[in-house]
Amino acid sequence: MKKLNSALNKAQTALANGQYVKAINLCEKLLKNTPLDLDLLLTLGEAFLRNEQFEEALVPCAKVIEIDNKNIRGLNNFGAALLRNNRYEHAKEIYEYALEVDPKNYDVLVNICNAYQALGKPELSLKTALNAIEINSSGFMAYNNLGVALGDLLHLEDARQAYITANVLNPTYLPTIINLAQLEVKLGHHTRGIELYEAALLLKNTSASYAELIKYYLSHSYLLLGNLGVGWDHYDCGFCALLPQGAWRSLRRFTQPRWHGELDRNIRILIWREQGLGDEIEFSACLHELHDAGLNIILECDPRLVGIYRRTFPQFMVRPEARNESDYPVTNDFDVHCPIGSLPRYFRRKIEDFEKNIPVWVPDPDRVSVVKEKLQAYRQKTLVGISWRSGKLSLERNNNYTNLVDWKELLTQEDLLFVNLQYGDCEAEIVQVEQALGIHILRWPEIDLRNDLETVLALISELDCVCSVGTAVSSIAGSSGVRTLLLLQKSWILLGQTDCYPWYKNVKPFVVEHNEHVGLNIKNLRPFINKRSS
Repeated sequence: MKKLNSALNKAQTALANGQYVKAINLCEKLLKNTPLDLDLLLTLGEAFLRNEQFEEALVPCAKVIEIDNKNIRGLNNFGAALLRNNRYEHAKEIYEYALEVDPKNYDVLVNICNAYQALGKPELSLKTALNAIEINSSGFMAYNNLGVALGDLLHLEDARQAYITANVLNPTYLPTIINLAQLEVKLGHHTRGIELYEAALLLKNTSASYAELIKYYLSHSYLLLGNLGVGWDHYDCGFCALLPQGAWRSLRRFTQPRWHGELDRNIRILIWREQGLGDEIEFSACLHELHDAGLNIILECDPRLVGIYRRTFPQFMVRPEARNESDYPVTNDFDVHCPIGSLPRYFRRKIEDFEKNIPVWVPDPDRVSVVKEKLQAYRQKTLVGISWRSGKLSLERNNNYTNLVDWKELLTQEDLLFVNLQYGDCEAEIVQVEQALGIHILRWPEIDLRNDLETVLALISELDCVCSVGTAVSSIAGSSGVRTLLLLQKSWILLGQTDCYPWYKNVKPFVVEHNEHVGLNIKNLRPFINKRSS
């Protein structure tokens, strides 16, 4: 027992001194002889957590609860491990049980806020953060959580003050610095946000993983300001394990090395999709360099785009993305790989690189014939495709989207006829606006606007113009070569431009500031809608 205590003390000392790997090695060695020692398991679990080995932390943390299901320290650790493995509902349940054991435990109250935030419950997070502050008025983590909850509820200035308070209480706590920097950016204070991020990178307690996290957030600010070289380099940190689930570029894993832009025809390169459909389409503008260079490319894409890419890039092997349950590729027939969102790092490092002539997507001729027939009777008017919102709506995202009724002034122009491009359940909204305004919006129930992107491309290619908010529809329209009027907030995707859209020459952006609603510019679209010359 004396020998065990001595070795355990060494492990705990190593943990306290930030020597996490040493602590892990000592604990694992001891566990071979004493697998159910509570203090040993607690130490190992915490060492894994602090060393950012979150998956490995689950087992020792869970064993602590098996031994003593009222151990608050153990419950806290197990909840933290679950959170870090994105098992938010399970983490919430563990923390709620811990609060039954100890209702006024400050650490549990702070941690359950993180679960509420991840589950999209800002009201509960706000209430819990305030409870934690009542228990410990100098607790910086509670003020940080208060800021997050207020920010999620769009009380941005109040959130800013909460973060500032947390930062005063602990100037080196990285989550607060990151949250404050993100909020400054959201408020349009980009230079201040960059200053905070860059200062955080210089702190002694900034680990390699946190540095990646910070650089990824920094990338958006640099790209927004037009600093493309640094922006794209930092954007490649978007695979950091510390990123929230919704912010990850991808979780895919490969045994093959990354490709770094070498134009070598003797290697087989897998280019694979990531993030959402709109992002995939935007970044596909860089594929032409690879095609023109005659590289040996396998392109794995959204299944809905396979036919389009095969026609547009006939030299590529194009196939739908395929991966097993562990996120590894099903077919390992390539030498190196590259996510499609990393292509700009090699081919779009300055704004002049976007001046290259990019061929438009090639629609399916048979579908074009069908669409031509559907539109033939309406050609006397200017045919305008319209998409007004995303399929994913939230309090924070709503300023990026509109309601159909917001387009009243445009919809009632007698020389324009609108064609629905809005995917999802929108029929009731369309009928309501048609009846209120005495108009008709063209649509065909047999066309699946969400899944049949071949027909969507064919339809767009036969229109005179497309008016859209920032969705996959606007990206398809940009790739089609058809004149597109895009409503959007000031964003990194503009790469420092406001009077042009770098990714497509046929897209004209109408830009509002971060805190403004994109619908403000609907009234400005009319002069730019013209019938396409035959």
